[in-house]
Amino acid sequence: MRGGSMSLKELTKDSHSNAERSWFAGRMFSGQITNPEYAIYLKQQYESYKALENRFDSVKPDSQVTFPDERIKRSDSIYKDLIEMDSNGANLPVLKSTQTYCSYIKDCPDDLLYAHVYVRYLGDLKGGQMIAKRVPGEGLYYKFESPDELETLIRSKLREDDLFVEECRKCFTFATDSFNDLKNYIDSNINI
Repeated sequence: MRGGSMSLKELTKDSHSNAERSWFAGRMFSGQITNPEYAIYLKQQYESYKALENRFDSVKPDSQVTFPDERIKRSDSIYKDLIEMDSNGANLPVLKSTQTYCSYIKDCPDDLLYAHVYVRYLGDLKGGQMIAKRVPGEGLYYKFESPDELETLIRSKLREDDLFVEECRKCFTFATDSFNDLKNYIDSNINI
């Protein structure tokens, strides 16, 4: 076991940086993302978060693995943002990388689900706040009640053993794959 959540951050830094350096992430951070581009991104996020939240709901009742707090859940907020960007957003395609992630998360061991919470939800609480200022729409996805308290709850579920760190890295790889898929989708659909 390694000490402190900063260790987890440092141990996953390269994987995190790979995701942040992708073309699509750069487009979001630049503030140049269009409504249709953001809508297809939100569709992928919605499907991914819904799969993860549903996976927590399927954990056996006697398990010690529970979702940290209902206020952290994002799928409903993401869906509202999606519909704001595109009233037909529910009909947008689910890209291959998103399908792969959703399939993977269904079989992810219960005790490793918190690695996905770390990468996704803690990322939304932190870096998502910078993205919220640069993307179109209301940005409900990035609005949290009591963010400091929620961050503490998430951090209380983290581990720093090799298996957990590797699962965090895997989640960042899924994010990078999604960003690459989004770029390819946008490139082949130049009218969006």
